[in-house]
Amino acid sequence: MASPPPSSNADFYCKETMVVDIKSASDCLRYMAGVSRGLTGQHVHLSGPGDAGGSFCYVRREPLGVTAGIGAWNYPLQGCVWKAAPALAMGNGMVFKPSEETPLTALAFAEVLIEAGVPPGVFNVVLGEGDVGAALCSHRDVHKVSFTGSAATGRKVAEAAGLNLKKVTLEMGGKSPLIVFEDADLENAVSAAMIGNWYSCGEVCSNGTRVFVHKKMKEQFLESLLARTSMLRIGDPLDMETHIGPLVSAAHRDKVTGFVERAASDGAEVVSCDNHAEYLRGIKSSERKGHLAGGFFVSPTIITGASDDMEIAKEEVFGPVMTILEFESTDEVISRANATPYGLAAGIFTNDLRRAHRASAALDAGTVWVNNYNLTPVEVPWGGFKASGIGFENGPEAMMQWTRPKTVYIEMGDVDSPYN
Repeated sequence: MASPPPSSNADFYCKETMVVDIKSASDCLRYMAGVSRGLTGQHVHLSGPGDAGGSFCYVRREPLGVTAGIGAWNYPLQGCVWKAAPALAMGNGMVFKPSEETPLTALAFAEVLIEAGVPPGVFNVVLGEGDVGAALCSHRDVHKVSFTGSAATGRKVAEAAGLNLKKVTLEMGGKSPLIVFEDADLENAVSAAMIGNWYSCGEVCSNGTRVFVHKKMKEQFLESLLARTSMLRIGDPLDMETHIGPLVSAAHRDKVTGFVERAASDGAEVVSCDNHAEYLRGIKSSERKGHLAGGFFVSPTIITGASDDMEIAKEEVFGPVMTILEFESTDEVISRANATPYGLAAGIFTNDLRRAHRASAALDAGTVWVNNYNLTPVEVPWGGFKASGIGFENGPEAMMQWTRPKTVYIEMGDVDSPYN
């Protein structure tokens, strides 16, 4: 695909588009196409092992029919393909509504499918705001809705879909913990925290925004984090040298900065890396000129001194804002990490293999990364627990959710009737 125009995804800078959004979409298409050829039904022999001519059942995996996808504005191509690829591979049609903030990518993808030979009408794109999505969710001829977005909107999707008892997959937000134990590799842990908070300007549902750092490592961790973050380049998202671009809209920028302001009012310490360094390589917020003037920029911001009951440690910010929380014991940090209505993802940094396995099992999250963060291979399921969602995308589990099982019973003898 050619590079999309800036208006198609203004917050998502070029470098990330090449290595994440487009690549993940391509990987998903190839994986789903390959796996779908090997999926089979089930045969169950109902008689004894010596009865070769006995009755049996078989299970057919049938497509659902017309389905709907509702995408988010961050990762617009990946989000579209993660829904469309398994749906189409399993024989369904789809009507896809992209976010009104980033509509052009889905239109380009629809054109690519037609060029590749997919018949017109199999994959369709409709544009609009929330009322269009609501119509898809409530339409009687739509048999499944797959939604990515906020938990509040996801509940509305589930409610509307429930009126017709249709299937739903909901991939919603999170307040994911990233736990750094005292034996962790310091620079790897800092790298993961930066990826899990600054990548895509912090506009990632799985971001590890609650960074729990062991008391023995906290000072070193903060020192390295501040030094490395202060060297990032903020600027034009179309510049391949940019690390941090603008947020998606003025309204979202104001929402993010509002969280930061309230955190300061609640008594937390706010460290804006714009102010921490002599300069933030690229463009300081006070010096943005020309075509970047008035842009929706928020500098990477680190919150310390917060308590678990503060808004900044409880609510999804969806911007480049990282909260550092101190802990002393494994039991303590697991309990605090799980004390959230969300359960999308979590991360652990430790060189103790036993602790890594035990902590992974104890964390109430759909994906747990050990010694890395925010990797989403399409070969494994992606989805959350609790208020972070229902169902999964990717992996064989996702493909089955775009089908309905039909059991067929074959009687090879006479009907055993109790009536003469």
